[in-house]
Amino acid sequence: MKRTLWGAVSATAAMVAAGSLLLTPACTKQENTRPAKETLRITCWAGYAKPYVEDFQKLVREKYNVDVDVQIHNPTDQDEFFQAVKNNTADLISPPIELPKIPRFFSYQEGSQYLQPVDVNNIPNLARMMPVFRDDQTPFHNGVRYGVPYNCGPYGLAYNRDKVVEAPASWNVLWDPQYAGQYTINNNFPKVNVWIAALALGYGYEDIFDINKLDRAKVQEKLNALAKNARSLWDGAANPDEFPELALATTWGFAAQAANLKGGNWRLATPAEGGTAWIDCWYLGAGARDMTKTLAEEWINFSLDPERQADVVKSQGVSPVMADTGDLLNAEEKAMFHVGDEAYFKTVALWRVLSEETEQAFNAMWEEARQQRQ
Repeated sequence: MKRTLWGAVSATAAMVAAGSLLLTPACTKQENTRPAKETLRITCWAGYAKPYVEDFQKLVREKYNVDVDVQIHNPTDQDEFFQAVKNNTADLISPPIELPKIPRFFSYQEGSQYLQPVDVNNIPNLARMMPVFRDDQTPFHNGVRYGVPYNCGPYGLAYNRDKVVEAPASWNVLWDPQYAGQYTINNNFPKVNVWIAALALGYGYEDIFDINKLDRAKVQEKLNALAKNARSLWDGAANPDEFPELALATTWGFAAQAANLKGGNWRLATPAEGGTAWIDCWYLGAGARDMTKTLAEEWINFSLDPERQADVVKSQGVSPVMADTGDLLNAEEKAMFHVGDEAYFKTVALWRVLSEETEQAFNAMWEEARQQRQ
């Protein structure tokens, strides 16, 4: 009897104890550590985000216990970057490095800033960036860093080796009558065509960024012929599906690489007159707060890892801003895309902020040139 009673009491006590354990923090941990949910909105050029979303989500889940929904918009014109931060529809954008300082897109107006500084402590890869990109002062405002370079490429001259036997030595190949109707050029960045027309006429880097240093009528005549004889004009990026029919093309680099992946035989020429090069940069929208800002900075750092930087070469066909791409590129790829080559990037004219007068003049000149196609 005593054993039975004691057994009952013991069983009851065990049940109470077990119930109590269920209420302890240790036993409620699973519920309390369910991943939080966050959203990161990215407006970037095509190919800059979508291929890497799954790896980024895995990183964030492991590091922050957060499930992040990455929402991506790919613009075709630089105006969309400005509108995205102005209207707070993006947390992170990837425009040309100089865009926030262009007068019509100025993003640092006191009292209505559209961007916010990055916390470099959250972007440790920045310290290992090639100095030519890391030390560029364009993404700074009042001595504070707002942007972080991601990749770099030319407004380059590409040629189809199946149609052009020898690599063109000059931009003037685009004015060679034999190639009339066999090339494509950009449409929605007027300045780039003004620049190559000026370079083809013999102007130097110190001249091409200032309308007052150019003979406008002379450059306009050259520009008119360039537009008139083009087979097509492209917005955003050149169409690689058109490349089999072309002999020449201007390109950011992406389309030539895409055409080669489809069996093409395209290479980038090195014109004697030189050329210009863009840097695309990650900027944080002013509306990104708290965990969203942290995730945006995590994305920037993630994009500078060796694997992603190697893919800048392999998938995008342009140059990485980091010298360290691990063992993911061969010697030919490194040489072709100037990986870690500081000296090369000092031989090209990196895009600069243009005065409002020059910007308007170049836009008007391109509009006149386009009229020649009608």
